[in-house]
Amino acid sequence: MNNKFSDFLSSFGLMILGVLLLFIGSVKFTHAEPARPLTAVAGFKIVASAAVPTVQIADSIGGDSLPTVTPPRHPEIPLPVTNTPFNKDLSAAAVMVADDATSAPLFEKNSGTSRPLASITKLMSALVLQSLPINWSSTTVITEDDVDSSSHHVNAGERFTLEDLWHVALVGSSNSAINALVAASGLTQEEFVAKMNSQAQEWRLRTLRFVEPTGLSSGNVGSAQDVSRLLGRALAVDKIYNTLQIGEYYAEPLGGKAKRRVWSTDWLLTNWVPSAFNKDSIVGKTGYTPESGYNFAVRLSGEKQHAVRVVVLGTNSNTARFSEARDLAEWALARYRWPGEAGYVDLANDSQ
Repeated sequence: MNNKFSDFLSSFGLMILGVLLLFIGSVKFTHAEPARPLTAVAGFKIVASAAVPTVQIADSIGGDSLPTVTPPRHPEIPLPVTNTPFNKDLSAAAVMVADDATSAPLFEKNSGTSRPLASITKLMSALVLQSLPINWSSTTVITEDDVDSSSHHVNAGERFTLEDLWHVALVGSSNSAINALVAASGLTQEEFVAKMNSQAQEWRLRTLRFVEPTGLSSGNVGSAQDVSRLLGRALAVDKIYNTLQIGEYYAEPLGGKAKRRVWSTDWLLTNWVPSAFNKDSIVGKTGYTPESGYNFAVRLSGEKQHAVRVVVLGTNSNTARFSEARDLAEWALARYRWPGEAGYVDLANDSQ
């Protein structure tokens, strides 16, 4: 019996040993490799965005793919063709010339310095009015409180549609018309001005400060840089853009009174200061008080349809603001080359 028991144990041990050998042979031991950069991980692609890159599956023939890294893209901005400086006299205390598409600066002079805005203020007033639920076909009567002695297009006691007053306010830069529109907006003037300042802060136009909606107060201030951005915001609104392109408008007080001609205060648009720019490519807003000097913010387009925004603050005469803005725009459009134009790629490579 002892021999049989020994034989059983030997057979059982051999069986256990065989099972163990089979198990060990089926297992493959590997060592952990250090983590590789994301650019070397097969099957993924880094997609560039304006902020943090994202990762997504990349498909390829056969199921294998090499990683593709796309660097973050930045707006292609105009590049100078020559180093020719702007060599004409500038009476403006502050200047900003920017590419309209990218806001890239093309010329600056004291562009970050805050100055009185005068009636350029009306750009922000128009933006706030556009944000309110106003019935533009409704009417209102001009009150004594609305009337500013420097505005002659509307008079106390006259009734106008709000649409008519809108055109008078922007085409003729009428303070009385802006006051009447604010009064008809359903907001107090304090509430309206608070919205103007809130909007400026929301858009990060941090130098813009408003104390009233017309621009008569020297407390309405901002830099040429922020005025350029404000102009871009305003011209993105069709109602503002289309109105500021009107050179001659006829206001019509209700009650049978004769129509009243309102000329645009933009003398480039009326060609009272001549330029080579097509009328359809000129759209801007003026401003003047004794404290501000003569201000002008305008967008001008050249023959190749590239547009620049020009802001001149504190020029020494009415005509100077237009001639200086015109000359700066002509210089910028001639000096710079835009993406898509012949030779731009070479300039971009040379600048790297």
